[in-house]
Amino acid sequence: MKNVLIVSDISKSYYNYNSEIKRILSWFNLVKKPKEKQDILKNVSFVLSPGEIVGVVGSNGVGKSSLLKIITNTLHQTSGNIIVNGSVSAILELGMGFHPELSGRQNAINIMKLMGHLDGKEKIAISDIANFADIGEYFDQAVRSYSSGMHVRLAFAVAIAFRPDLLIIDEALSVGDVYFQKKCIEKIKEFQSKGTSILFVSHDQATIKSICNRAILLENGLLVKDGNPEEVLSYYNTIIAKNYV
Repeated sequence: MKNVLIVSDISKSYYNYNSEIKRILSWFNLVKKPKEKQDILKNVSFVLSPGEIVGVVGSNGVGKSSLLKIITNTLHQTSGNIIVNGSVSAILELGMGFHPELSGRQNAINIMKLMGHLDGKEKIAISDIANFADIGEYFDQAVRSYSSGMHVRLAFAVAIAFRPDLLIIDEALSVGDVYFQKKCIEKIKEFQSKGTSILFVSHDQATIKSICNRAILLENGLLVKDGNPEEVLSYYNTIIAKNYV
C-alpha cells in the first residue's frame, strides 16, 4: 500500500540582504552571500500511511506551519522533496483563501471550483457545507463580518465537503467552541476509518493523545522525535521544563 505522504529532507531558509537590489540580483545568482540566513526547517523527513493521524507538536516558531505550507504547495522549500499520493485538503491560517467581501456561500463555491470539485454535485456540497458550518444566516453574509469561530466553522466545512486522501489541519480546532470541536473530531475519525490520512498541528496535548496514532516533535527546525504520542509529548514536556529552569 502506497504512503499517502512522503517528506524527504525538507529544509527551508530565509535570506536577508543589505538591499532589495541585492535580493533581486540573488535570483540570478549575481549575489552569492546574504547578510543573514535563517533556517526554519532542517532536513525534515517522515511518511504518512493511509488512515494514519499524525500530530505535529513543538513550540511556536519551530517550523510547524511552514512545513504544512510546503506540503500544500503554498510555500516552496529551499531543498528536499515532497510526494503526495492523492488529493489534499487543508485548513491553514484562519480565513486563508476567503475573500472578505464575498459571502460564505460564494467563498465556498469559489474554493471548490479551484479544487476542481464542482462537477454537478455543487448543490449537495453547498448544502452539506451550510449544515456542517451551522452559522445560519451568516452563510449568505460577507465573510468580513464573521467572528474567528465562524471562520473556522466555514473553513472546516469546506475542507471536508469531499473526503480527501490527506487532510491537513493547523490549530483550527483551538478556535472553535467545544460542541464544534467534538463535531470535527467525529468527522476526522470517520475519514480515518475510510482511509484518509490526517496531519494535525495542535498545542492541545489532550487532543493529540486522544485522536493521533503517532506524533512528531519539531525543535529548532529539526524533527527530534517521531513515535507514540504519549512518548513524544513526554519528551516535549521535558524540553519545555528545561527551557524554563
